[in-house]
Amino acid sequence: MELHGEINYIAVLLCGIVAMGIGALWYSPMLFGKIWVASIDKTEEELEKDFQPIKAYSVSFLAQLVMAFVLALLLRYVNAGTPEEGIRLGFMVWIGFTATTMTVNFLFEGKTFKHFLVDSSYHFIVLMLSGLILGAWSG
Repeated sequence: MELHGEINYIAVLLCGIVAMGIGALWYSPMLFGKIWVASIDKTEEELEKDFQPIKAYSVSFLAQLVMAFVLALLLRYVNAGTPEEGIRLGFMVWIGFTATTMTVNFLFEGKTFKHFLVDSSYHFIVLMLSGLILGAWSG
């Protein structure tokens, strides 16, 4: 298997930063934070009780970097090199892996549909933007 082009690590890093920024806004009270908290049937105090922000944000950032890196590898593998192709591949990854996995979790864990919508929409936006960034900066 011959892969063309190099991974643009700056683009991968940018995807991780963008994902964290979107997450901070997405789950804030300005957007969907209150809906998300209500959908998990916990109070904000219960969530904050054992919260370890350094661990949570570090692991989240690392996970976003891994996701962006794998998306970059997939873009290389299918020889995609435009923003449109990046968005298309981001959508396929979201619908084929993220949305399906989250649907199974939603059904078996008894989560509310609002919870599913808030979380899956966040991942949708992140994968679309990551595909756009990686597609634009590939090659």
